Amino acid sequence: MLFNRDGAIPASWAWKKMLRFVVVFIAVAGFAALLWPSPKHHTAPMRATSNITISPQVQCDPDVDMLHRLNIKKLADYTRREIVVDVNPEPLPLKQKVEEPLWDAKLKAPGNSEQGALQDGCSVSKPLTLQIPPRPKSTDASHIDFGVATTVSRLNESLDQFAHWAGYSRARIFALIEPDETKGKSIQQVKVKAENLGINLFITESEDDYLHRYFALIPILESNMREQTRWGCIIDDDTFFLSMPALVDALGHYDDTKPMYIGGLSEGIPQIAVFGLIAFGGAGVFMSRPLLSDLGTVYDECEQMTFTGDRRIANCIYQYTTTRLTVDHRLHQLDLMKDASGFFEAGREPPLSVHHWKSWFTADMPKLSVISEAFGEDVLLRQWQFSDEWILTNGFSVIQYSLPLDPGDITMEMTWEPHNGATDESYLHELGPLRRKDDDKISFQLEDAVIEPNGRVTQWYIQRDKAGDQVLELSWRKR
Repeated sequence: MLFNRDGAIPASWAWKKMLRFVVVFIAVAGFAALLWPSPKHHTAPMRATSNITISPQVQCDPDVDMLHRLNIKKLADYTRREIVVDVNPEPLPLKQKVEEPLWDAKLKAPGNSEQGALQDGCSVSKPLTLQIPPRPKSTDASHIDFGVATTVSRLNESLDQFAHWAGYSRARIFALIEPDETKGKSIQQVKVKAENLGINLFITESEDDYLHRYFALIPILESNMREQTRWGCIIDDDTFFLSMPALVDALGHYDDTKPMYIGGLSEGIPQIAVFGLIAFGGAGVFMSRPLLSDLGTVYDECEQMTFTGDRRIANCIYQYTTTRLTVDHRLHQLDLMKDASGFFEAGREPPLSVHHWKSWFTADMPKLSVISEAFGEDVLLRQWQFSDEWILTNGFSVIQYSLPLDPGDITMEMTWEPHNGATDESYLHELGPLRRKDDDKISFQLEDAVIEPNGRVTQWYIQRDKAGDQVLELSWRKR
């Protein structure tokens, strides 16, 4: 090290050392800046509440209990839309066009200038006005008796769905169940629940197995006929009638003074090949009073047949009477596997009955039907197509096809999987005309619906996705 004569460090050497330090510091700082992650100024952080992750795109605070009820783990988007119903006494088509968009109408709330600003951040400020037909008048179904073979637990579960079509209709339901191991306690609870729901329920216990109990409903219906009885119907415990007024009207077109055997075929030809040309039980097997009387006289002979269930009923009728099946194509067995959305979204005349909705495919019929409890059965499955090509099938789904359908298209999308060797042609006799499945269709399925204390109906339609679920909440009210 160099020193001046007086022992001090030369100034030039000190400046050189300081300059070298500054150069090194700048180099290190610059290298660190390259490695250090830069902040993303345009992406808001995800937020979490009560174990639910909510995307920054959601600009409101949805009810947490509601999200848990809907099984939402990650919420990507949430939109609320109010619908005002306008009752129109003029005949309305099942499919209606609406000259407003469904989604693109996320209008800015008055006075807001922020991009994407909505009422409370999620609600569209402008309500939609949709036209619906008048509510059907209440109907008297005391001339129809229903029979079902089941267990006490399944019967208890089925009462909520029975209440939709049988509650306060004066129809009777005769249930033939396995012996109640609770020594009648469960039966008593079921009877109380049925009474509270306005269901005329009569329960009988039997040691027979299910298939024998099913056929044993014939003498129960026959022996319990009263003066006003015109029809007996055997159903499964998951048979669902969408509208009792529609069912009563449909039966009114048949001559119940003659032996009549009415039902629906399977939608799949292979099922018919196995079971025959019979009224499939899940769709409902309707027998007029004269036919029930005829079967009562030959019950013992038919009870010896090796056929079971609805096949035994058919073969008993074919073997011992001259009555033959009358097919009502509005009664649906719905032998469709996994995805029956094409059936419900077809925009055709609503079915009288559906089946297999909690086994072969999933469609919560009581939830679907909540909208009809408030506004009448004729609004269920009614369709509105909006200007942005989104289609609301009321109570079932909100969808957008990858390619818009031609005006007047009457085809049904084949969304289900073939069963038992079925081909495309196997379904034409009941469901045609058909078209191929749209794999790129965007679909929001109804997951819940409730009637609010103020009379409104709230529906939640959800598109499930690994990246996060999108929710559309529709709130219906009268004008």
